[in-house]
Formats: sequence, structure tokens, C-alpha cells
Amino acid sequence: MIHSYYTTTNGKVVHDTEFTHVEWLHLSNPTSDEINRVVKHFGFPKDYLSSVLDPDEVSRHENLELDESESSSLALFLYPLKVTSNSSDTEYVTRPLAVIMTAKTVITAAVHTPGFISSMIDNKPNFPISSANQERFLLDIAWHISSDYITYLKEINAKIETLEDTITKTSKNRQLFVLMSLQKSLVYFSTAIESNHPIFKRLKAIERFNTDKSILSFLHDVVIENQQAEAMIRQSNKMLEQISAIFSSVISNNLNNIMKVLTSITIVLTIPNIIGALWGMNVTLPFEDTPGAFWILCFISLAICGLTVWILRKKDYF
Repeated sequence: MIHSYYTTTNGKVVHDTEFTHVEWLHLSNPTSDEINRVVKHFGFPKDYLSSVLDPDEVSRHENLELDESESSSLALFLYPLKVTSNSSDTEYVTRPLAVIMTAKTVITAAVHTPGFISSMIDNKPNFPISSANQERFLLDIAWHISSDYITYLKEINAKIETLEDTITKTSKNRQLFVLMSLQKSLVYFSTAIESNHPIFKRLKAIERFNTDKSILSFLHDVVIENQQAEAMIRQSNKMLEQISAIFSSVISNNLNNIMKVLTSITIVLTIPNIIGALWGMNVTLPFEDTPGAFWILCFISLAICGLTVWILRKKDYF
């Protein structure tokens, strides 16, 4: 739907009702009719908007080197999104967000409205915005996307630490599912950030982003934020690889310990069976004419079993 029309005053978003005289237009999960209406009015290629409906879309840019008065330009970013799977586990995926700059209006579109855009619309603290300066607006979007990656990566790292604490205390499959979910999330993040990076490199080479020193400085901050996210992903990947290897070793070691204990129990229980089998033979045997022979054999069996248990414990088999 067409979320609403906005202009900004002193960093604050003001709702507008006029479709044709707004600085910022946001679309959330736009329908085909809404896409056609916006495309017809602003005169840019339809795929600028329709691409956000494809969850597998990659980051790209078009006509950013041109002034908005010459042609509409597009920057399509992949932003992080937290979702809940069927098993109630939290996963992280990426989805496309289009930022289209026209002569007078900036258009943003996504299937799911990112949290930072909702915060901008609601005029929450620390989310000032100026849609009149389109270059600055684009960099604000890019910065918030990179910042969200870092925020979610910190959450993933916290889950990795929790996994480290519990991985040696449980043998349940749930830990494997958590590990798989985190690895899948990092694959999404790594691919998306690598896909976003060429856009930032392109922005640094475009004149309209270099004329204003404040915009150039902010672009540098955005690039640094993106590089930090890249470094955190590499770190998280290495930690998950290490945990995965440790998890396999722990499972193997736990299985060996279980088999060792079961084998020791089998050895101990075999001793009374052997003694009972020997004294059950139809031949002349010791103690066969001795009163209380049964209890003597039980005592001998217990003594041998106790000695065996002691030896096995010294060998760390129990």
C-alpha cells in the first residue's frame, strides 16, 4: 500500500495529503495498481518498484551519476529483517529496499517497512530526517541499514555466547537447530553486505555526493559502518565454525563416554553370570557339600564385582 506522503521540517516528518507535492513517498508492500500509478506519475522504469517484491533481488544502482532533474535514479539496498520461524526461533533474513530519487520527491518502497523508516515516520528521537536534501536522505537510509546490521550481529553474537555456555550441557537437537539458524542468518547478511558495498563505492565517485563536505563526511561514516558490519560477520562466522567443530567433538565424546559406561556395566554384570554358569554344571565342584554354599558364591561374586568396579574406576571407565 502507499503508506503516506511526507515532507520534513527541521528534521521532523510532517504528513501530507497531496500526492503530487511531497518530498517523500513511502510504499509498503505495494500492489500492482499502486506501482503503476506511481510509475505513471513520476515517469521512471517500473522495475524500480517491482523489484522490491522479489525477496531474492540483489543490490543495484541506476543513474546515480545523473542529477535528479535529468533522470530518476535508483539505489536498491538489502536491509536486515528479523523473522520468527515455525519453531518460534528467531531468524534473520534480508529483503530489498528501493530508494528512488526523482526531480522533487524521494520514493522508498519495501514489502516490510523497516523499523528505522517507521521510527522516522513517527518522529522518534535519534531519527531526524531531511527529505529535501535527497543525497543526505539516501545516505541516512544507507547508514540506518548498516547500523541495523550491526545491531542484529550483536544479537547473533550474544546468541553464540549463550550457545557456548549450553553446548556442553545438553545433548538435545535444539542446539543444532539454533546453530543452523545462526549460520543461515550470517550467510544472508554476508551476501547482502557484499552486495551493498559496490553502491557505496559508486557513491564516493559521484560528483553530487562530493560537492558538499558534510555529505562527503557522512558518506565516509556510512562506509565505515558497513565495513564494521563486514568485520563482525567474519568474526561471527569464525566463532560459529569453531562452535560447530566443538559441538561435533562434544557429541562424539559424549557418545564415547556413554559407550564406555555401558561396556563397564556389561563387564561387571557378566561376572555373576559366569560364576553361576560354572557352578551350574553337572560335575563335582567346590563347596557343593558345604552348608550355605549359595551365599558363599554370592559373596565371592560380589567381591569380584567390587574389585572389578574399583579397577575400572581407576581406569576412568566409570
